[in-house]
Amino acid sequence: MASTTSLISPFWTRVPRFFVFPLIPSALWRVLIFAAIPAAGAFGSSPGAIAVLITGLSLLAWIFLLRFGSRVLSETSLGRLSPADYSPIQDETLAHMPFKIIALFLIPGFFVGLIAALFGNSMGVIANFAVTVITPAALMAMVISRSLFTGLNPAASWSIISGVGKPYALLCVFLFFLSSAQMFLMAKVFQYSIMPLVEQWGALQGAMQHAFRTQDEVALNAAQEGIHSFFQRMRPSLAGSIWLITAVGMHFTLIAFNMLGYVLYQFHESLGLEVEVLPGGRSASAAAKAKEDPDSARIAGFLAEGQVDQALEVAYEAQRLDPENTAVQERYNKLLHLAGKDDRLINHSQRLIPLLLRREQKRNALEAWKRCRERQPDFRPEDAGTVLQLAEAARAGREPKLAMEILNGFDKAFRNHPLLAEVYFLGGRILCEDLSQDALAERFFITLINRFPDHPRVEEAKRLRQIIARMRQAATPASPPAS
Repeated sequence: MASTTSLISPFWTRVPRFFVFPLIPSALWRVLIFAAIPAAGAFGSSPGAIAVLITGLSLLAWIFLLRFGSRVLSETSLGRLSPADYSPIQDETLAHMPFKIIALFLIPGFFVGLIAALFGNSMGVIANFAVTVITPAALMAMVISRSLFTGLNPAASWSIISGVGKPYALLCVFLFFLSSAQMFLMAKVFQYSIMPLVEQWGALQGAMQHAFRTQDEVALNAAQEGIHSFFQRMRPSLAGSIWLITAVGMHFTLIAFNMLGYVLYQFHESLGLEVEVLPGGRSASAAAKAKEDPDSARIAGFLAEGQVDQALEVAYEAQRLDPENTAVQERYNKLLHLAGKDDRLINHSQRLIPLLLRREQKRNALEAWKRCRERQPDFRPEDAGTVLQLAEAARAGREPKLAMEILNGFDKAFRNHPLLAEVYFLGGRILCEDLSQDALAERFFITLINRFPDHPRVEEAKRLRQIIARMRQAATPASPPAS
């Protein structure tokens, strides 16, 4: 299959579109409403209540925004470049993504601080630079895998960086200037709108303290009235400032998420990712239909008249004469499924699935597998390599549970096969990196290490076990000291 990467506009040519993206109505109304949530905290009954409300409501607003931002990144990476093209079905796997994103920023920050404390500021600066460079790749890896473990795994981040190649450095430069512009604008809003309020509040507090020290009752009453009056007047101004600062931050955050999603889309082939929309706005199914031969009209006519057997005869002859034409082979396979010819469907799929995998049509191969599973629950390709490729394709297509379903029973069906070690390794990676089932993943890795001690995957399996152990230790609360 011809490469599509060259047909996708490079992300650096779309920078103006990234800046305009948050102004699209479906994104803009979210920014305007979400930014108003913490602004409402400015109407608290006391300064302490205002501080608590703004903090709590800001966290809530950013959870909403990050959930939408995660969807923007995910949908854009599939080739859906406009919110109007997004899937109408809500992706429940993104529900907890805001908390994972917060953890992705907090956990490395903690280790940077620890490094600075143990080894000095110079090492802390180096560690902070490394984290800053890796974070965009880590965020992309985490959103497409839905796994915090993957986001914190340097190997997953390096896979993204190496897949993107030299343009990743340009991406980091763009994100740096984006972040700098965001911080500059937010600082200016703070300087010209909030700082004057803080200074006035401080002056009134100072006047009240002075009056209290001098026991000047008139000055004390005047100071109290001034504070009360100022407190009532400043709340709308504070609310507007908080709203503006939050809206600026959210605007730039959506720009970054849109850009990161597009980078995944642009380099999807080198990253091994599946996309839903090909360059030019064509869906993968539309591209397949474009390859169909003239027999399509005859088949469509027979189907319109309910003559499925006649349609099958035409499709059979077409696929027999052109065994390497994937569109023709798929059409015949789908007709077998439609006609309920289960035995012929299974037999034909044993040839079709390897053909589709050889042609890099992984999504279509998975669909053929699903058709067979629907009619024969224990269906499995006859070739062990095909099974492994299908599982890899399912994982690349962000369906880790499907990948594990494909691998299920491999050790029994292909006992002592040379690929068994690869299957254990892939299964372990999916369980720990994509499904967060570390205990089960460790069993896979232990089996691989014990049964195939000389296999090349053993060292990497040991390294992943060590990472799992460190993550488990970090998640376990320390025992209280003995009294």
